[in-house]
Amino acid sequence: MFSFSMSFKITSVRSTSFRSSLVTLARISSILWVVVALSACAPTEEPQTEEAAAKGERVENAELGMAVADVPAFFKLSSNEGSVIELVPADPQVEGTLRIHESEAETGGINLVAAVERHKADLEARPDGVFKGQRELGSQLGTAFYSRGQYTEGGRTLEETAIFIVHPKGDRELRMVYNYPAGDDSKARLTEQLFSVLGELEVVESAPAVDEAADEAGG
Repeated sequence: MFSFSMSFKITSVRSTSFRSSLVTLARISSILWVVVALSACAPTEEPQTEEAAAKGERVENAELGMAVADVPAFFKLSSNEGSVIELVPADPQVEGTLRIHESEAETGGINLVAAVERHKADLEARPDGVFKGQRELGSQLGTAFYSRGQYTEGGRTLEETAIFIVHPKGDRELRMVYNYPAGDDSKARLTEQLFSVLGELEVVESAPAVDEAADEAGG
């Protein structure tokens, strides 16, 4: 009788312990299922592609009628006011200012060779001004000319390179004027920096004018 009772108690304890373990495992399984379900529903951040990472800022200027489609990595936007887009080197240790603007409207057509001659005279009129040359270019906006020279300002020798294009409006020049300290990087300033911005210029289509009379008539 005694041995039977002991056997029964041991069996009961083992059975109770087994059921408790099953309940615990069931609870753990439920918790894990909830965690997995929530993880599956949570939004995932897609890794940025190299193309997206390299994509620069787009800058539009409606008054100028132009945009820099993709600001090259060397530059950053400094200001975009009136009809002037101003870019500066992204590295604060590098000096320079690139201004994209337009001339006054003219009648009788735009003469880019004359624009270069005016720039040459302007450079040579500055302190220690020296004209370094000019060249004709092709661009997505048509024929262009660049003109380069050096001058002294504030005790330093500076360099100015300008690009002249017939503005898509047809009655004025589109100008890109890049000023920076003269140095051994003149070629890079021109071919790798200024030309890279030139390649990103595109026309901003103006919104169609609203016919006020028709608008009033329509209520």
